[in-house]
Amino acid sequence: MTFRVGVALTRRGRTFDLSMAGAFIETASPPMAGAEVVLILESPSAWDPLQIPCEVRWVDERGVDSPRGFGVRFMALSDAEGAALRELLLRTGFLEEPI
Repeated sequence: MTFRVGVALTRRGRTFDLSMAGAFIETASPPMAGAEVVLILESPSAWDPLQIPCEVRWVDERGVDSPRGFGVRFMALSDAEGAALRELLLRTGFLEEPI
């Protein structure tokens, strides 16, 4: 996945703990807490990549006991973005269908 801080160039990262509310992004160059970023995720159910606006809630720059990166909270999602994110979560195992 990639992410963009403001209008800057995109940066690469790995997505962990992805949910409908937010995610942890492992990256060598995390943005500052409070920054607004856009996560760009490929989804099997969407023609175009999902571009999800987020707020950086916390940053771990140490990378000693855990991966270096940052946690985000998703901002307002449209119905279509929410459906595509839910489908992505189901297909990647981050979310299970209710029984």
